[in-house]
Amino acid sequence: MLKTRNPSNVAPPGGLYSHSVEVPANARWLLTAGQVGVAPDGTIPEGFEAQHDQIWQNTIAILNDAGFGVEDIVRINVFSTEPAGLPHVMEHRKKYLKPDHTPGSTWLVISQLANPKLVVEMETIAAKVD
Repeated sequence: MLKTRNPSNVAPPGGLYSHSVEVPANARWLLTAGQVGVAPDGTIPEGFEAQHDQIWQNTIAILNDAGFGVEDIVRINVFSTEPAGLPHVMEHRKKYLKPDHTPGSTWLVISQLANPKLVVEMETIAAKVD
């Protein structure tokens, strides 16, 4: 069983995340590479929202391939070239994660990703007790 922690002597999280997630010793781990908004056919959708949605689809496929689900995500790191993309990130979290599922999270605004057509990238860490 995964347990989120938000100590009372630390300011509460400012969004849909927890300060920490405790993972038991007997858990399996899955760490994804940074996923970008590239569709299976190699196309890159236009814009932040479409790319971030594709990232979630890619991430779910990777999780499912290893026997994990979105409920097993314990950490999300998002890298974006567009500071205005944060509301879209929050909307996608609401779309794909249950309201009480609040993994640790980091949002970084960077100057560029490896491919200039890409505007957002996401890494996830998942843990699951079978």
